[in-house]
Amino acid sequence: MGTLQSKREKRLRETSEVTDTEIVYVKSMIQLKEQHSSRVTTLHQQASDILDSWLFQGNWQHANDSANLKSLSITHIINATDKVLLNQSQQILHIPGKDSFSVALLKSFHATNEFLDQCHQQGGRALVHCHRGVSRSSTIVIAYLMHYNKWTVLQAYDYLLARRPEASPNLVLLLQLARYEKELIKANDEK
Repeated sequence: MGTLQSKREKRLRETSEVTDTEIVYVKSMIQLKEQHSSRVTTLHQQASDILDSWLFQGNWQHANDSANLKSLSITHIINATDKVLLNQSQQILHIPGKDSFSVALLKSFHATNEFLDQCHQQGGRALVHCHRGVSRSSTIVIAYLMHYNKWTVLQAYDYLLARRPEASPNLVLLLQLARYEKELIKANDEK
């Protein structure tokens, strides 16, 4: 496992300007995921109920299953794929991108959090999805949990893993979540 982590760290250092402190924090998130990894048996066949039966996380198929969306009473969808959802009656926020080391979601967190806050205030139900329901959608959900509950990234990730064990943001997205935590702390300190 040490070799895999050193390869991950090397790749992260090559693709991002990253501090040693950020590397340590990202490693903490990887360890948290490894602690939960024994719970992953298969990917969820249905969208996961993440927060009080109004915030769900899923994959591309969940977002395109109109019967599923209707049964969950989904009113809002965050689509974090490069594909466009067609013929949907829900309000949709499209955050295009592929799961790669170049994906940048940090700049989208304000928009995704605002979209989810509005959904919740309106009594709606939201589905956050990406292609497999593993990396980008997990990142958006973790960022929202940090914002909504005033949690650290580790608290939010631990909470999500208990509800969706396959959640696994890639290293660059973990780094973006660590940086988002710093932004939230700074914003709270300025209040």
